[in-house]
Amino acid sequence: MTMSFGHDAPPHEAAKWRFVRRRAYAAFQGHGYREAQPSPLEPAGQAARSGGGDAFAVGDGAELRRDGVVSLARAFAHLAPVDEVFARWMTAGNVYDPTPAGALRWRAFHAVSGIVVGAGEPAAEAEVAGLLVTLARDLELRDAEVVLGAVGDDDSAARFLAACVELLPLRCAVCRAQNESDPLRFLGCDDEGCRALAASAPPYRDFVGVDDLKHHEAVLATLEASGIVVRDEPRLAFGAGRYNRTVLELRARPDAPAPLPEGAAPPAPIVVARGGRRDALMPLFARPLPLVGLTIGVARMSACVPGEGESYESSCEVLFAARGAAARAFALKAAAVERARGFRVDVDLREVGWADQLRRAEQVRARVVVVVGEVERKKGEVALRDMTTREVRHIPEERLSFEIKRLLR
Repeated sequence: MTMSFGHDAPPHEAAKWRFVRRRAYAAFQGHGYREAQPSPLEPAGQAARSGGGDAFAVGDGAELRRDGVVSLARAFAHLAPVDEVFARWMTAGNVYDPTPAGALRWRAFHAVSGIVVGAGEPAAEAEVAGLLVTLARDLELRDAEVVLGAVGDDDSAARFLAACVELLPLRCAVCRAQNESDPLRFLGCDDEGCRALAASAPPYRDFVGVDDLKHHEAVLATLEASGIVVRDEPRLAFGAGRYNRTVLELRARPDAPAPLPEGAAPPAPIVVARGGRRDALMPLFARPLPLVGLTIGVARMSACVPGEGESYESSCEVLFAARGAAARAFALKAAAVERARGFRVDVDLREVGWADQLRRAEQVRARVVVVVGEVERKKGEVALRDMTTREVRHIPEERLSFEIKRLLR
């Protein structure tokens, strides 16, 4: 259910998000990142000071996290030893955006963010691009590509905006409202009119200074020498005042109904991760160190991963179907034993008929159903149903653990 304040994900959707989040964790940790957990409550005004615009104020001098990269930078500045001048940190959690726009963007969304602190060399951007390439390949994202751009500095943005002065009034209402905090927003906006404006604007690369262009060329050369394939895009730019020199995006195509309705075009690629160099960030926290940051939108990335959400849910291995108080007490005790052995076990706690309990077994995709009622209790046995073959066998209750292991091995 989608609501104005956020998005409630049902279990099948949450399962796919969890899959994406775990793979993102693995990619970050495989590149040497250490996990931190900054508080989602930030000092009031932090988002505005870091160029992120307004945030949700919660009173008592606090606001909700607007940018996971900023939260990590603040935490590193306060928690890392003074002599630690090079590090990779990452985190995951909710991020809060008062003015979301576009598909799969909400006022509260889940993100995985990372920072590389202390490396001003082009290799830092190259490694982050390589992380995205690795993650896209691991998740089998549809039509995935990593796109790089050069944004230079604030002067580059000023020259570009001066050249686009006639286009700026034509931006969508959201982009116009955020002109002060993000004047380049229209270049990556999902609005159809903004996309047309971005296509008609001159390439941003034309306004980038010589030193920043040399840095960008060095990033591209490092990527080529490392065998990492990306696309260089002269028009890519975002985050004026926040990013400098290099920006990068991971784009992929969302899932579409199969087959597509006649005459319908497949969904357009969307941005599922974004980052770049933010050397002005750490000095805000009295640690003048270079920084490259990256944020992954979990829901957006999940939309581009093949397969329905249900296929990412962990199936139940054993379900106990019981009728009668004594049988249900036995089921709870036996279920605890099987859980201790590492199996995923469900117990139907309702006093309902066998048909209803077997229907639940189908719903949770149980592989084995243990049926125990008053008759089975008197005999000291259980009925074991293999949900794959539909075979039902009555066995002594003392053989239950052995038979479950045999069926599930």
